[in-house]
Amino acid sequence: MYAKKRWASICVSVLLAVGVFTGCSGAQSNDPDAPQSQTSITATADAASDGAAANVAASTDPFGRYDEPITISAVKNLGVAPLEFPEGDSLENNVWMRYYKDNLNIQIDWLWSTLESQYDQKVNIAITSGDIPDLMMLKNANQLKMMYENGQLYPVGDILETYGAPFTKEVLNSDGGFGLESASFDGALYAVPHIESGLMSSPVLWVRTDWLEKYSLALPTTKEEFLKVSEAFSTDGAYGLGINKDLFETNYAALEGFFNMHGAFNDTWFEKDGSLVYSDIQPEVKDTLEMLQSMYANGWIDPEFGVKNTDKVNEDVNAGKIGMMFGGFWNAVMFNPAKVADPTFEWMPVAIPEVLNGSGKAQVPFGTKYWYAISADCKNPEAIIRMLNVQLEKAYGETAESMVFNITPEGYGPFNYNIFTLEPPMKNFVAAEKVTKAIETGDPSALNLEELNYYEMSLLSLGGDHTNNNWHQLKMFGPLGSLSVQKSYWDSGNAVTNAFYGAPTPTMVEKLSTLKKQALTDFTAIIMGGDINGFDTFVSNWNALGGADITSEVNEWYTNR
Repeated sequence: MYAKKRWASICVSVLLAVGVFTGCSGAQSNDPDAPQSQTSITATADAASDGAAANVAASTDPFGRYDEPITISAVKNLGVAPLEFPEGDSLENNVWMRYYKDNLNIQIDWLWSTLESQYDQKVNIAITSGDIPDLMMLKNANQLKMMYENGQLYPVGDILETYGAPFTKEVLNSDGGFGLESASFDGALYAVPHIESGLMSSPVLWVRTDWLEKYSLALPTTKEEFLKVSEAFSTDGAYGLGINKDLFETNYAALEGFFNMHGAFNDTWFEKDGSLVYSDIQPEVKDTLEMLQSMYANGWIDPEFGVKNTDKVNEDVNAGKIGMMFGGFWNAVMFNPAKVADPTFEWMPVAIPEVLNGSGKAQVPFGTKYWYAISADCKNPEAIIRMLNVQLEKAYGETAESMVFNITPEGYGPFNYNIFTLEPPMKNFVAAEKVTKAIETGDPSALNLEELNYYEMSLLSLGGDHTNNNWHQLKMFGPLGSLSVQKSYWDSGNAVTNAFYGAPTPTMVEKLSTLKKQALTDFTAIIMGGDINGFDTFVSNWNALGGADITSEVNEWYTNR
């Protein structure tokens, strides 16, 4: 979901049959060697210490209200900027908090909140100190594994099966169960995965189409055309390709799409000759870096890219110094202000060159990137599942009130006031198809309230009003929008998904972060004119410093999955 003011299946019974869900009770240890109880959640709740859960309804109503107030402690990742609230509202008092209180009799006690830049550090401190809230979002798999090994996680299989609403189970299984598997240890589920569509994280190419018209050029569909456009755009202090200093993972002026154009991938495990191999050490990466080195030498890439983060690159984009960049479907939100200031400023999202003709493949990351952990000491873990049921139902279910709980008519984003921010993975692709059809036919009757909001904002932009992120919504959901570009990768069969979706292997936990930092250092040096054969040294070092062990562990998982 994206507010105007900011960016924004296999069934559970089958999983039971193969042992993904197992019993749990109270604050039992998640020691892999400890026996797992098959006690029902009702009995567990009745036995909770201090009688805190004694008022749990005997029924297993997924939306059941407690007779006595329940308090759930939690922490909040505020995102990249402070949240904006309607007058009188706050993190502690908003539509979600009031709904939980009024309809479930659940009160959220926010122990702390912080911006994205500090969130990981604070979570790590909480894990290390043992000061764990009842509910906490984990942003990386290492944190999940650490909590499991510390015995800090409540095994959630039974309570999800017992208290999870049908729609909740549908969403959590919508990726074929891979997200649930990523949160499982020794056959038991220990966290709620934040299921997303990995396809929504695949790269698109953003192009200044007003510049294409200026130079009488067509949208690039091949490597050769891409280079021709890059050269033409690199005049008068501008650069053909925008890159940020982190190279990867930012989904803004990043290089995954450039790699894909050359048949290479970044941070992806894929099958080759019957085994999984790691993308960053493959021969095609060397060829890709050599092409980037040539573009840098030709002056088609900003010579200062190595010190520019996303914000600095965005300043250049808005100042008219960048002609193309690879990024995410949402990138237009970053330069919507420039469109408002100058309506002739026009960008278009297009497919990665070479992908739709089959010469390249778009990489699709594993869709689950973070998890919701319930503390092993939580007295009412089933209350958290009921909260999840409510979040999905009121945001996207049959009784959804999207203009209340997702985006308000005034442009606020209540979807981000909740700790849970799940959504059906294909929701935005479906919305884009419906909004595009409504624009083309002039008939919005098939749209739900959320889709109608995108439609109306898109129409405003088409009519010349690009304020309030109207243009951004048009570029995502409208005709030839970025979401339709991403879906074209899948529809054409030209997408490669990350084949590893298990918990981090032991050597990954210990060494992968260091190996990624080394890749960033070495790749940057090569792009800026270093010896291209330095890539061979990087590959040797990668294997010697833990990469070979990681590869062995990944393939052991792949064989036994």
